[in-house]
Amino acid sequence: MARAKKKLSLNTIVRELILVNRYAANRHDGAFDYDWDEINYNRKAVVNLLMADRPDGDYLEIGCAGNDLFDSVMARTKVGVDPARGGTHRLTSDDFFATWRGGMFDVVFIDGLHHYEQVRRDLDGALAVLRPGGWIAIHDMLPRDWLEEHVPQIRTRGWTGDGWKVAFELLASPDVEFRLLALDHGVVVVRPLSSQPRLPDLSATLRDERFAYLHRNFALLPVVGYDAAAAWVASHRSASCGAVTPA
Repeated sequence: MARAKKKLSLNTIVRELILVNRYAANRHDGAFDYDWDEINYNRKAVVNLLMADRPDGDYLEIGCAGNDLFDSVMARTKVGVDPARGGTHRLTSDDFFATWRGGMFDVVFIDGLHHYEQVRRDLDGALAVLRPGGWIAIHDMLPRDWLEEHVPQIRTRGWTGDGWKVAFELLASPDVEFRLLALDHGVVVVRPLSSQPRLPDLSATLRDERFAYLHRNFALLPVVGYDAAAAWVASHRSASCGAVTPA
């Protein structure tokens, strides 16, 4: 059943109309027809899927807010980073990754500031603290239209920002495998293929691109539903379990 949508205040409506007019040059009429309320899986299901075979594992979350996800994750140790509220560490993700000396993580979930440059830094930081065989997930990677995507932010609800640009850098990397899950505003799940994965810097190409670029190149991305993603995750677990250590 779809959740009831909150009514917007008059001030919010006027503010959005002003910004829509201000950034009209970035308008794009294309859209992706996803109704997140009608999809029965969300980021909680994804993170707990990734943690399922490691009940004694360690979990890191970047951007916790009200702990909606953080409190739902089944893990031995949970570290949550947010400069405002939630989690366990009250600081920015940049400061956290610069000072963290507490060990590695099995799963890292990134849901901080939804700006391309910040998402990219958070991904670099996550790769540096990820255990071999671990997973990284990134939230809000599938804006449905130009208003949800636009930076600076126009829409006050359902805003994803332009973190989706990182998906095209992942696509260009030979050192990772990933899927973009079409649920809960888009969740990218990343599996490193090497101990020091390289992430190509495409910022010169992507920095000024807007939703039109994503809409035009969407077919290049490995977009899947939850069931296909779960089968992909399970296939890597089976391969790991079946691996034979050389004598």
